Amino acid sequence: MMERSFVMLPGVGPETERRIWAQGVRSWEDLMSVASIDGISRRRLDELKSHAGSISESVVKGETESLAALLPPSEQWRLLGGWNDGYACLDIEVARISGKFAPVVISIFRGEECKTLVRGDDLYWSAFDALMSDAEFLVTFNGSSFDLPLLERCGFRVEKPVHLDLRRFCRRGGLSGGLKSIEGELGIRRERELEYSTSEQVSYLWKLWESNGSKNALDLLIAYNQRDASSLRVIAKEIYRRCSEICNRFQL
Repeated sequence: MMERSFVMLPGVGPETERRIWAQGVRSWEDLMSVASIDGISRRRLDELKSHAGSISESVVKGETESLAALLPPSEQWRLLGGWNDGYACLDIEVARISGKFAPVVISIFRGEECKTLVRGDDLYWSAFDALMSDAEFLVTFNGSSFDLPLLERCGFRVEKPVHLDLRRFCRRGGLSGGLKSIEGELGIRRERELEYSTSEQVSYLWKLWESNGSKNALDLLIAYNQRDASSLRVIAKEIYRRCSEICNRFQL
């Protein structure tokens, strides 16, 4: 999609982009070589071409921060198409500690590996920063409203990666509800013991581990958290597929 994301051009919205696609302009090279586009003046077309070269170069180089800044927030799902190890899927579990909710387990899924930090063991800023330091994209589900604000209150600030909150794009792809509901809609199956969890259950499992040293409780909490994090990649790819198909209808 980034090869034809003309919404990154100044003043070009989705409607104008669709009009450009409909006239057979499907890439930055096409745009640079086309002589005219219906509904766009010659002067305006020349202006668009003057920006297209640098944007096309950023696409080729994979300059993610620059591209994310050019895309309207509602169109940033397009960045999900180049999935690689630079995408970090993050999920947290929180428990009530001293009357306040705090993260007790954080899982980060990258490539084919999921790493988990546990409170009281290795859940501290330097370890978290080491896992995130070279990430280009941070992928969450409802992270804008929940995960990141809570992490920041606890001193875990995520500054560098481009943040892609999948919940913002779900409706665009015909998906609705919470993470578990969407998993069910997509046929993502979990082991029975990992199907459901509430904040009360997380707090209960954490208390079993912290107070009684129940390794089974901690293992279950970690497994649940890792399952959430790994599901984000599947959902992200499905969102990209569905949204791309919608765009492709305007290019036939």
